[in-house]
Amino acid sequence: MVSTAFDDAAKGKNVDTQLAMSAVTRMVDSVLRNPDALVCLTQLKELSEYTALHSIRSCIIGIAFARHLVMTREEMIALGMGLLLHDIGTVKVPKEIMVKPAGLSLAEFDIMKKHVQWGMEILDKSGDMPAARDAGGAGSPRTARRRRLPDAPGGRCHQDAGYIGSIVDVYDAITSDRTYAGGLSAEDALKRMYEWRERDFHPQLVEEFIKCMGIFPIGSLVELNNGSVGVVITVNRARRLKPKVALVLTATKQSYSQKIIVDLAEHKDILDRR
Repeated sequence: MVSTAFDDAAKGKNVDTQLAMSAVTRMVDSVLRNPDALVCLTQLKELSEYTALHSIRSCIIGIAFARHLVMTREEMIALGMGLLLHDIGTVKVPKEIMVKPAGLSLAEFDIMKKHVQWGMEILDKSGDMPAARDAGGAGSPRTARRRRLPDAPGGRCHQDAGYIGSIVDVYDAITSDRTYAGGLSAEDALKRMYEWRERDFHPQLVEEFIKCMGIFPIGSLVELNNGSVGVVITVNRARRLKPKVALVLTATKQSYSQKIIVDLAEHKDILDRR
């Protein structure tokens, strides 16, 4: 669906927003049922068709973050639409710049930066999606405000689609392998973003994003007390040090012959505490 949208935009056609809306709505409903299920899929990163896959991953992570922020279903759909189509403007960037393996020149970078505005123009032509358009401006981090934004109605954390989109966009970008650099681990990415929070993002929302992803984000490799190694598949939102883990290596670093899932909340630690 995302590849089709990009192809249509490249040919000057309007994006099929109804198809995009249907896909995002299904993702939102899935995250509302199980917030970790789709996030697991974002760990399946491929170098091919990077932009389309990045858009899908950003959409999924953004919806999960929106759920954490207690946004309504309608707000989640609007945010998801913006993130799914936030890089649509890259269809107007010359291919040699998009696939360049080394760093861009200043002139090339200036052209690349225009993809955000081009994306806004494409979304404007394709339908009345003001909320999605706000999130679609996530193509580059904003300058962070130095003050805390007021809470949204009901005591919820402030929900600025552009700020949320920037956080999600950057997180997926820096954890993805590119032709010119390998991606950071989830843990390292969150540490870097925390360091950048005052300069590039809204600080309060970065802190909420770290809470949402968990101390051990989904897809993280963790070593247990007994020496075995596993991959985090579910975040325990009540006890963030106790995720659910799929074991991949034994204590002697041999592969398991069968699938083993361990819920660390059900096991005692070295101090005999659950």
